[in-house]
Amino acid sequence: MASTTARFHPWTSTSSPVSEQHLVTRSLTTPEFMLSTINKYASGHNCPYLGATISVKDTGSVILTAESLQASLWRAWTHVRWLHPTVACQIDEDCKRMSYRVENAAQVNLWAARTAKLLTSHHDGWQELQEKLSRETILPAGEAGDCAFLYAIPRLDQTPDARQPITHFDLLLHVHHGLVDGTGLRSILDAVLVGLTRPEVPTNVVWGDEAVRLSPAALDVAIISDDIIQSLSAMDKEIKMPPLPSPGACTEDLPIGTSIVTQTLRADGLLDKIREAGREHGVKLTGMVQAALVLALVNDDEIEASDDASAHAAPVASNDNTSNGSACTVLSGFDLRTRSLLEPWSQRNRYVGAAVGLEMMPIPAEVLGRATEVADHGTERFWRIAQHIHSAWIAVSQRPNVAAANELRRAATGFIIQGVLASMKAPASKPGLSINYVSDPPGSNQLEGTYSATNDDQQQALTLQLDHYQLVTGESTDKL
Repeated sequence: MASTTARFHPWTSTSSPVSEQHLVTRSLTTPEFMLSTINKYASGHNCPYLGATISVKDTGSVILTAESLQASLWRAWTHVRWLHPTVACQIDEDCKRMSYRVENAAQVNLWAARTAKLLTSHHDGWQELQEKLSRETILPAGEAGDCAFLYAIPRLDQTPDARQPITHFDLLLHVHHGLVDGTGLRSILDAVLVGLTRPEVPTNVVWGDEAVRLSPAALDVAIISDDIIQSLSAMDKEIKMPPLPSPGACTEDLPIGTSIVTQTLRADGLLDKIREAGREHGVKLTGMVQAALVLALVNDDEIEASDDASAHAAPVASNDNTSNGSACTVLSGFDLRTRSLLEPWSQRNRYVGAAVGLEMMPIPAEVLGRATEVADHGTERFWRIAQHIHSAWIAVSQRPNVAAANELRRAATGFIIQGVLASMKAPASKPGLSINYVSDPPGSNQLEGTYSATNDDQQQALTLQLDHYQLVTGESTDKL
């Protein structure tokens, strides 16, 4: 029987009459601690970005200019904080706690002005800005320790006159990985676009009331059996850490920054045709994409040389891991919201915190095969690998207590972090990739194709069209 009352990382309130500060804090889960520690010691390793290109449609007499976009951006970001106050949370210096500072309206406005910015100097929109930020910005940032930023970049094919209408602009979210995952970023983007067109912050808002909507730790709202809850309760709460290099030392003298390579496939009905082919072979899209990535990253020489060769075909970054008896291991993240979180946190765009499980899927040599042994240009090999990965995902979906797996590995966390940091200094035998794949909107259950509302003063509709978006994971390592 699954418990609904597990509370390993509850939010607690503290107030200081001297400083008049009201903080709401909780301890970090093991995955949050691991991501935050790697981020600290590796100078920004693995903080996610979400870039989007927006078209302005059907404005009528409502003209969107640089000046009005700046005001709308602050309003939208305030709207996001009201709905998802996690965006204003901070990670403490020792990576053990997350905190939210309850502020008044004036302080919230200062926060919005500090963390939501309109930029006009980036000719390639969000991609150029993201590459710049991946070299120069480490989260938490600034004296305030902000962990989430929103940028708007009007497309510069338009006149720089601030009074001229804007027809296209980009958005870029940059958020600490200890706060959110990729699904959470998409929920935040949805809230930003809603805030730009129809903000829902009440006019009589009382700042502080939003704190009740802070995302709980995923472990606390996960479907976990009572025996696993007892096992977790009996575990040592303190994560023992081996010696680590000083912060930033593991990335000294390494090229930093994340370059983005994108490819848009515009063939009509392409996605439907791919899914139809998958159905014919009993495979879903995820297995097909990951099989293609495996074949792209593994070569025959590596299969011959070692049974431990490891390829990383996953939507999350990974260091070199091995699995005995396999020619390749797929390290993949999966969203716990789908089957493993309790209501209401499993609902659409409700949970923005980090809720990712990690699964290692060994692919035996007999499944992987070799390209030279296949006479059909790799088609049979591709479907064999895809079916193996698909079967592994079915096993994951049927396994109980998957949301607790990361916590059950708590004792090994320090050594995992040590290995990740050490791998950054080790010479790479081949390029390592952080691969993210998304479909253009609507493409998911999180984002709409268009966002619109009626302006109460002018009775005119402002419609924003989400043209496309891309999730990017920034890494400060020599393996990109």
